[in-house]
Amino acid sequence: MNTELHDQLQSEVEPIVSGMGFSLVELRHSRSKNQNHIILVVYRSEGVGVDDCAAISKNLYPRLELIEGLENLQLQVSSPGLDRVLKSESEYSIFLGRNIKVMLTGESEWIRGSIESAQPGVIILSSGGTRKRFLTAEIRKAKLDS
Repeated sequence: MNTELHDQLQSEVEPIVSGMGFSLVELRHSRSKNQNHIILVVYRSEGVGVDDCAAISKNLYPRLELIEGLENLQLQVSSPGLDRVLKSESEYSIFLGRNIKVMLTGESEWIRGSIESAQPGVIILSSGGTRKRFLTAEIRKAKLDS
């Protein structure tokens, strides 16, 4: 995605989504033929329902249509799902308190726990009364764990 367009989308979308009580987990834009596709993944600890997605879409769509280069816009808003693969370090903060499983580089077993703390480069997982500290650079894969 064009970085300038991505930044513009981010600056339009983030405040509206946040103002509605949600965290923006992911924003993707792609273009095929004559259509622009924007996919948003939003989250809040109380959950995200179909009505929430429709309300976000209804609030965002008119705003996005005004952006030059976004003709024939198709907007999709969804929740992260139960077993989302975490794609960026910022997601650890978004999902604070949620159960996740992580696979460390060079390991073959998942480590499970809830995200107790998330700082740049470091997360702390809590499981069964124990706390484990991980450098995010050592995490090969992380997923929400229902």
